[in-house]
Amino acid sequence: MIVELHESFETLAALLSKLQDKLSSQNPTHWLPLTEQEEAQSNSITVLSDLLADLWYKGNQDGRETNARHGIVLANDEVITLIKQINNQKDLFKEVVKNTRAALTQPEWTEVFGKLGRTTSRETLHYSGLTRVHLRQCYRHIPLLDEFPKRIGFSWYVSGRSIKKLSVEAAEKALLALGEDKPHIQVQLQKLYQLPAHTELAQMQSLAPVVRANIVFEGSRKAMNTSLPIFVPNTQNTLPQFNKIELSPPEERNRKVRADLKLDPEPYLPSIRAHLYK
Repeated sequence: MIVELHESFETLAALLSKLQDKLSSQNPTHWLPLTEQEEAQSNSITVLSDLLADLWYKGNQDGRETNARHGIVLANDEVITLIKQINNQKDLFKEVVKNTRAALTQPEWTEVFGKLGRTTSRETLHYSGLTRVHLRQCYRHIPLLDEFPKRIGFSWYVSGRSIKKLSVEAAEKALLALGEDKPHIQVQLQKLYQLPAHTELAQMQSLAPVVRANIVFEGSRKAMNTSLPIFVPNTQNTLPQFNKIELSPPEERNRKVRADLKLDPEPYLPSIRAHLYK
């Protein structure tokens, strides 16, 4: 199983390296916004290919953070086939990780995971100064459209929230797991015990800003969040219509708080981000 894990990762890395070579040699028509440093030190096709093949944490990168960039790339049949292979391999690798992790103890998994990718391919792909494999970046698909769109509209979505219903019993377990002896947990437990047993709470978490692409086709449209450039079949020899947005999200939320918001905006149990329904 551990051998399968390493082989699956090596296959994914090799396919991504092949895509890097294809993009570098073909230099397809594309649009990719660059930082000032990137404009001074590199070119957009290099930044693009490196981004797609990035499977590693860099330095002190936060475990919840992923390197992301929006953009558009025209893809010929050869690149389209390769991207489909890569996305399939990403799914296979994710399944192998899941099975391996389930079969090992946590210390065993930590040791195996720490050695993942530290073989010949890492030297071949010039991974330097990198600490460990970034599973989220390994798993995410390269966006690939089936047909050429009329227009792609990019926008920052900064108001995303994750909401999960929570029972009083589940909230109690979550608080106790944080340490029953802690004074601030005791305060929240007392607040929780004041609620009827059937009360339903909501665990709410604000999500990181993400770029959303609104894609218009002939007779249909779709919206998708995208952390990687979108590959488009090269049937028109030109990029579809698109708008340009800033590389960084706006500092303030661009949506007003809804008047019909069903949750109390102030958390009832701050330590577990639990809110009451109005």
